[in-house]
Amino acid sequence: MDQTDNSRKRIIRGHENTKQQAPIRCMQINLQHSRVATDNIMKLMKQEKKDMIFIQEPYLYQNKIAGKIKSHQNYISHEDKSRAAIIITNSKIDAVIIKQFSNPDHVLLELRYNNTRFIAASMYFDITKEIEREMDEIEEI
Repeated sequence: MDQTDNSRKRIIRGHENTKQQAPIRCMQINLQHSRVATDNIMKLMKQEKKDMIFIQEPYLYQNKIAGKIKSHQNYISHEDKSRAAIIITNSKIDAVIIKQFSNPDHVLLELRYNNTRFIAASMYFDITKEIEREMDEIEEI
């Protein structure tokens, strides 16, 4: 159903009136702490023009993602042996790490892109911790 907005002399059709934003192109991978896999994903990111990559088990050297291109923004918790990271290649994406919810296994970012704010998270879930927790619960019974 079309409506005429007399004050602006335009046709409004539901949400067609909203400005279309360029999508954010993302990918996700578990690198299993491999330097070769890290090098390959950096090449792939450049070839496929990805804006963000969510990484589990990154290859770290001196608590930094090894092989990362310097112009890319990278986010890890900067605690012992981080197992989650986010790399942003698009310079138009502004990001701030939310430290209260980030730890070696979780990285949470507040992002701003084209006047839109949203949250992004990269999380690593350790299956051995889950099994240990379940075993402890069984022993209590």
